[in-house]
Amino acid sequence: MSEPNFPLVIVETDPAEADALLGRLSMSGAECVETRDATTLTKGGPRGVTLVASFSDEALAREALADLGPSVEARLEFVVGDAWRDGWKEHWKPTRITSSVVVVPSWTEYEPLPGDLLLRFDPGRAFGTGQHPSTTLAAQMVERQTLSGRHKLLLDLGCGSGILAFVALLHGLPGAIACDIDQESVESAVENAAMLGFAERIDLRVGGFDAVPETSSLVAANIEAGVLVPNAAAVASKVAPGGVLILSGILATQRAMLTDAYVAQGMTLADVAGEGDWIAMEFHRP
Repeated sequence: MSEPNFPLVIVETDPAEADALLGRLSMSGAECVETRDATTLTKGGPRGVTLVASFSDEALAREALADLGPSVEARLEFVVGDAWRDGWKEHWKPTRITSSVVVVPSWTEYEPLPGDLLLRFDPGRAFGTGQHPSTTLAAQMVERQTLSGRHKLLLDLGCGSGILAFVALLHGLPGAIACDIDQESVESAVENAAMLGFAERIDLRVGGFDAVPETSSLVAANIEAGVLVPNAAAVASKVAPGGVLILSGILATQRAMLTDAYVAQGMTLADVAGEGDWIAMEFHRP
């Protein structure tokens, strides 16, 4: 029996356009979209960013390619067999995402340094291995807020494999509620929560912002500006009075756009941290 072909739409772009194109690919039915740039193990193309979108069938991939239009540098490719979906495991090594937290793949060995706290889990094919600056920047802010002792519950919007919630729980936060629109991500997070012993302290939900009607003094969203800006009202509404909102997945060039959107929701910009082209932003609600 011949192995199946899996269609990929490959897009070459620059950092300023990457988020918008990623959103368009997702809206076109991509099962997942990998971002390759200067910060990832597999680097982006000559324009800076390569987006690799996988689709369930060729017809859907061709439709997505056509929807991008001639102004976008994109092509259709095929890979044979399913092994490629797990090929990233060969490259994922233990990653220090904060001064104390190290994310360790479940299939590797790691000798912790004094003071290290380990998150040993398997993200599966879900987004979130901790290697991208957007994740590490957000994790560091979540860690700082958790250690302040001010918070009892984290709302993690767009949780991916659950890393931000796991960082908070690892540092002793009593509970977390996390959601993602991608069912595979949530299934992966559920498995990892059980592996880490966090199953009783985290409520994982499939869905968008409306899947979390609760409010909290600590809210985090590591998504992208193309989602965070138009949904500023929905995101900010989750932050209780006196609370903290951590946003990541943002390019440095998008700082003003994010600031305007969330100040308009009654938030105050309190801190910005950056690494390369990426930033995370911390807003406070009076």
